[in-house]
Amino acid sequence: MKLVMKKKKRRRQTLSSIATKMFLISAAMFFCAKLFLHTANNSLSSRIQTLEAQTTEMTVQNDAVRIEIQTLSTRERVDGFAKDNGMSINQDSIITITASAADGE
Repeated sequence: MKLVMKKKKRRRQTLSSIATKMFLISAAMFFCAKLFLHTANNSLSSRIQTLEAQTTEMTVQNDAVRIEIQTLSTRERVDGFAKDNGMSINQDSIITITASAADGE
């Protein structure tokens, strides 16, 4: 009794079927990457717009504070406070300091 074994035919893949599979895998990966990059780009764009708006707001606040400082530090205002508190300016006591090139400033 002879046992007959049938050999299974192994289907051999052709070059065109391998190329087709690789193309489909590549196309799927391309579209996934494109979707991810598009989402990341939109996220970064909205963050940039938010930061630019905050920068503009801070610039406006800085300008307002700078103007307020200039207003509050005028000589007339300081003289007014001194006069209200009974002080007077003695011109002999005033010393003016200027920066010179020898000081390194």
